[in-house]
Amino acid sequence: MADHLSEEEQIEAFKQWWVDNGLKLVAAAVIAIGGTLGWQGWQGSIQQHAEEGSGVYTAMIDVVTAESDQPLSDDQKEQINASADQLKEQYGDSGYAHLSALLKAKLAIDANNLDQAITELEWVVANDPADDLLTLTKLRLAKVHAAQGDAEKALATINNQQAGKMASAYEEAKGDFHIMLGHYEAAYTAYQAAIDTEETGNSRVISILRLKLSQAKPVDAEIQDES
Repeated sequence: MADHLSEEEQIEAFKQWWVDNGLKLVAAAVIAIGGTLGWQGWQGSIQQHAEEGSGVYTAMIDVVTAESDQPLSDDQKEQINASADQLKEQYGDSGYAHLSALLKAKLAIDANNLDQAITELEWVVANDPADDLLTLTKLRLAKVHAAQGDAEKALATINNQQAGKMASAYEEAKGDFHIMLGHYEAAYTAYQAAIDTEETGNSRVISILRLKLSQAKPVDAEIQDES
């Protein structure tokens, strides 16, 4: 709950970053790989491939945002899923494919198809996404595991992941998973870490974290406070 703002900001920033810089990164990689011989042919082929992927992705996003105040129709969901599958199959090493898989996962969660959501999120993790997107995807994957009642797997999913700017969201999630397991001391430690690493200054986020911290407070600590 408290990490929604940071998650949405991260994914929006990453989406725009790919629109602005995706072709430049592909071209740079081709320069390194292609060498001097045949460079013009390599450059044209790869740039065309990336542009085609961008076109499919942009069309898919247009469907999502066409009527932002209305729920998606079944036909729109089918279009989105078909476009996402095309991106994954034909442009699987691109950021467009990774983002489309995240969108498929969101649709699956909305339909309460958590197994399908896990499939999409695991696909992203397995297909070399950018670091920030990997961090976001693992957090979402952990939450789906938790929604299925598997808090142990949820913790295992994020325990060894470098969280970077999402450190507070990661610590909050760890606290939530520990609560599910009855590990109140570990949850208390995680929620305190979430407060300590919270960088947005959002008063609502901090209030939620403090409430969770108080609810997870170990009995010994409560006794000390009262004495």
